Amino acid sequence: MVYALNVFNLLPKKENDYKEYSIKAGKIIYGKGGKVVSSGWKPIRNIHGDIKREYMIVVEFPSEKIFQEFLDEAEKVNIHPLREQSTKDYIWTLYEHWNIREWVS
Repeated sequence: MVYALNVFNLLPKKENDYKEYSIKAGKIIYGKGGKVVSSGWKPIRNIHGDIKREYMIVVEFPSEKIFQEFLDEAEKVNIHPLREQSTKDYIWTLYEHWNIREWVS
């Protein structure tokens, strides 16, 4: 299992472009066995850093290979420009699964 963390801001008047990206990306993600495990908006506190990012999404993929397949298919159908042209301050990071309960015991 791997997790893609996305934190970002939407550009004004580009919300529909990101919505279109989300729908198209979601079809690819779910078709490959991935899923959105968490999403949030309107941060309650900006605890660290000087850039406040309004949106957060965590997507679970079965493996790094499947994540790469998602990227490749999204590139093939050319949906990345929808995300790139509708957002700013984007951070997109892929993480390995970490069983913190096991780690702390």
